[in-house]
Amino acid sequence: MAIQYGDGTTSSTGRIIRVIQQTHNSEATSTVNGGWHNAPFPTLNVTPESSSSKFLLLCSFGFGIYGRTTCSFRWRRNSTTIGAGSDCTFAVAATSNDSWRAVVSHNYLDAPNTTSSIVYRLQFQPFSGSRTVYWNNSRSGNGVDDFNARASFHLIEFAS
Repeated sequence: MAIQYGDGTTSSTGRIIRVIQQTHNSEATSTVNGGWHNAPFPTLNVTPESSSSKFLLLCSFGFGIYGRTTCSFRWRRNSTTIGAGSDCTFAVAATSNDSWRAVVSHNYLDAPNTTSSIVYRLQFQPFSGSRTVYWNNSRSGNGVDDFNARASFHLIEFAS
């Protein structure tokens, strides 16, 4: 319900309609060779309250890759890539280490202009050939590269 202010405006625009959270605690690996692949995380499923709703997508997760390479990520709304300049929404670049890990946080504001059901998911694409991605953990089992993480995905629907 909107709040009516003294100047005649209301609180309808910008109010939070709902918050959806998905977490993923398990370690996983994905061995891939080229192309885009679904990350092994839960999807965010929602049916917008209004066609003017906006969705803030937030993610935080840990991953590791063996080899000096880059891993690109992108958001998908159903079968459409969103927030992508040239197919990639965000990327994590290699370091000088052969075994590296990163904790990634990203956000994107989407305006899907629909009241139909939406499935948001994260996809990934390592650069340069066959690679194994270690989700919520690192490849090595000891030292500074050893870590366990918790993936967290949030969707916040706003009235617009």
